[in-house]
Amino acid sequence: MFKQMKLVAGQVYRTKIKTPSFWLAVLTPLLIPIVIFAVGFIIAKTSDDAAPKLAVVDNPVLAQTIKSGKLLDADIIEVSDVDTAKKKIISDKLDGYLVKKDDSYTLVTSTDGTMKFTEGTVRTALSQIELADKASQLKLSAQELASLQQPAELTMKTLSDKGETDGGAGKNVANSAISLAVTIVIFTLLMVYTNMIAQEIANEKSSRIMETLLAATSAKVQYYGKIMGIGLLVLTHILFYVVLGVGASVILKDNKMVKGVLEMVKGVDSNFLIFSVLMLVVGLLSYLFLTAIIASLINDQSQVQQAVQPIVFLSMIGYMAGIVGGTVPNNVVLKGLSFIPFVSTTLMPSRLATEVSTLTSAYIALAIQALALIVVAKFGERIYAKNVLSYSDEKIFKQFVQNLKK
Repeated sequence: MFKQMKLVAGQVYRTKIKTPSFWLAVLTPLLIPIVIFAVGFIIAKTSDDAAPKLAVVDNPVLAQTIKSGKLLDADIIEVSDVDTAKKKIISDKLDGYLVKKDDSYTLVTSTDGTMKFTEGTVRTALSQIELADKASQLKLSAQELASLQQPAELTMKTLSDKGETDGGAGKNVANSAISLAVTIVIFTLLMVYTNMIAQEIANEKSSRIMETLLAATSAKVQYYGKIMGIGLLVLTHILFYVVLGVGASVILKDNKMVKGVLEMVKGVDSNFLIFSVLMLVVGLLSYLFLTAIIASLINDQSQVQQAVQPIVFLSMIGYMAGIVGGTVPNNVVLKGLSFIPFVSTTLMPSRLATEVSTLTSAYIALAIQALALIVVAKFGERIYAKNVLSYSDEKIFKQFVQNLKK
């Protein structure tokens, strides 16, 4: 029987891998980062690198202090009054002007200058000037002033059942990005391949090829053979991305964006990667078996979307919960959902990435999902065999409920 399943799997794999739809599904997600990279590259090459022009109104000392200390990345000029500065901005000869009145400052920029002078940068520069003035009034030395400006030393660590690990804002950003990426990857693969197996079964039923196939093999062989074939396509899909990612990291190793991504992923815990791969395999197989069961109730291609829609909604629960979980990670509802089969496929890797779930909890969720996989696969054998040659006019959901009752 295994040889027959290999033949079915090979036939599904060879047929699908030659189709434009498969490669479109593989290449489409790559268009987004490619477009972002291309737009960023074009903007960087075509941007005006000239320093913005900032006028200091009627305050030569302030203008000289900013110039000599190089506190702002701008060309500093002096003007005598506000009216002159405004005229220069209107005529595009200035990007902004700075006015000091009493102990407060006002920065006025052109519409372009708003992007060139950020509030935080200017505030920091002016704060340094004010601090230096106050230090001078208090007759503090340069060393004393430097000592006052020295930030406190703080080391962030995270405590878990694995012990202490380095933490901090940088790690939180990286974990959140990885969590989102894992959730999106798993959800995308689910959408692509559940739809693919539904199309495969619907095509064979609507064209009446299934009768010929079952004359030579059993329904069980077709059932597991198709899952194996689609599984090989998933493996090809993932390996293609891995090879492409490794190649890009080598060829573009000096690119700033690539360096940032590599810096982010190099600290990823190997336990997290192993769990994510296992959950992807088990979860995706579970969804494929579930889709095969429902697809066996289809009569023609027009019913594919109707059949796949409930599966999409089911996977959306974990997908949306994984995204929302980044803002409320300790929510008790999300914690409970992360152990529910099919939902945990996308939710638990997200929670593990942000370290709100332990590795033990993650593997418990994986074990529950694996148990659900076995139950669905065995349960699906009978439904698939019963319905693959049935052409009922009743709605798919009603047929499914009737099969559950029997």
